Amino acid sequence: MPQPRADREVAVAGSYNREQILTALAATDPAYSYYLDLQSGEVLKVPDTEQSPEADALRNQVMEGYGDRYRYIPGGNPSPSDADVQTWMEAEGL
Repeated sequence: MPQPRADREVAVAGSYNREQILTALAATDPAYSYYLDLQSGEVLKVPDTEQSPEADALRNQVMEGYGDRYRYIPGGNPSPSDADVQTWMEAEGL
C-alpha cells in the first residue's frame, strides 16, 4: 500500500465493507460515482451531476483525499462476485 504523504496522515480501516464494494461494482447509474473510504472502510456514493452545496462539498472532500484516503470503484459489472471484489482490492493494493 502506498505510504501517506508526510503532511497528510490517513488512518486505514482494519476491514472494508465488501458488500458495499460488491454493490458499487454492479452500479450502472451514470449520475453517481463510488469511492471506498480507506479510513472508515465504507463506500461513498457521490452524486456527479447534482448541483447542491452538499453534493459539491462531498465531491470536493473526495477529490482532495483521492488516492490517499479515497479509491474509485468502477461500476458496470452486471453480476460481480466475491472474486471481483478481491481482484479490485488487490489491484488497489488493499
